[in-house]
Amino acid sequence: MLCNKHPNDRKSAKNVKKPRRAEVNYLPPYPVGEDVQSLEKEREELISESKKKNNEKVIKEKMSKTFAHRRHEIVNGPSVQDFRDRWPALFDPSQISAEFQRITTVHLERKFMSTLDLYTPKLLTLFRTRGGALGVRLKKQMEQLKDPEGLEVDKLLMAVVVMRNMGASADDSPKDIGIVIERVQVVTGLKDIATACAVLFGLTYVLNLSYPSQLKHTFEVFQKLFLEIDALKLSNKVQSLKSKLLA
Repeated sequence: MLCNKHPNDRKSAKNVKKPRRAEVNYLPPYPVGEDVQSLEKEREELISESKKKNNEKVIKEKMSKTFAHRRHEIVNGPSVQDFRDRWPALFDPSQISAEFQRITTVHLERKFMSTLDLYTPKLLTLFRTRGGALGVRLKKQMEQLKDPEGLEVDKLLMAVVVMRNMGASADDSPKDIGIVIERVQVVTGLKDIATACAVLFGLTYVLNLSYPSQLKHTFEVFQKLFLEIDALKLSNKVQSLKSKLLA
């Protein structure tokens, strides 16, 4: 999944300081007895803790405690690089999933994968039989996804990147699967493309990003069909797809 977003796509998201995609905890209040200064100290301690091995329990507790502090920060629009520097522990797939659950109450990977498994047979049938311009676009996107050679990471604004060993074919197991946002490689070491798509989608909530305009319907499918968030309000295209999947 490759997408060079228009620069204004991210800016528009940052100008909105209220829920846009059915976020349950979009901008939570600070915990009782805590303020910016106390939670900033917790953030600094979290950076130190994230450098230690086998420290998941402490990191989980501090990530939960500093949730409100992060949300108040992210809605004010820091760059992905700056936010990653300040909150390195957040960019672990398990923490992305936990943050997504704090925001939406939905378990990201479990729900995404179970629904994907349910719809996969129908999706594959539709993909193989779909013709016309849409079919050509889908085929091109899949070819790009399977063969990223020649891609320059520093030019990608949003992408799932599949890295392969030199000389490997598209059918060989990848060397690595990662995610790039705003030219920054934010996640690596993902086990498969489906997981990468789930994590990338989760990051749009965690980082308060607009959906890329070229893939807005794909992300709407992820949100409303796979994760069933705000699932009663569907665009005509996604409603059509849902009808086909349930036929």
